[in-house]
Amino acid sequence: METFVIFANDRTHVMNQVLPLLEDGNAAKWVLVGCPPRVTRHAGKWLTQRALKRFKDEWTATHLRDIADILKKRGDNVVTRVAMTSLLQMTKALKAEFGPLRIIDARVQHQMQTMPALTENQVPEANTWVVPVSAIALGAAVSLAAD
Repeated sequence: METFVIFANDRTHVMNQVLPLLEDGNAAKWVLVGCPPRVTRHAGKWLTQRALKRFKDEWTATHLRDIADILKKRGDNVVTRVAMTSLLQMTKALKAEFGPLRIIDARVQHQMQTMPALTENQVPEANTWVVPVSAIALGAAVSLAAD
């Protein structure tokens, strides 16, 4: 039985990535890893560690419920986890626990966000917004200096 690990931060993107894999009909074990959004530092000041953990657990449960239900209806084994540590450490721990696995990166890259790598040899994508934002900032600085 093949083991798939899916790292997800968006419900619809996960569905679009996983549903084509289900067409072959082979039984598999699925490990769904929820990557909840970061809490802003201002909100994080007022949350306890327990409340933050509860938020991440609830977020993962609600966002991965649909795909977990589809996989369970097929008769596949489904395990859901929450990414609490770095994703690289999480991948190593999952490899140690489940053995050889196929890793599917179903995370959506949001604007101005860099995606942490899942494996040692994964090259992070270049952030395409770095140059335009710096150009806009430079243009704003020049226009303010001209006034």
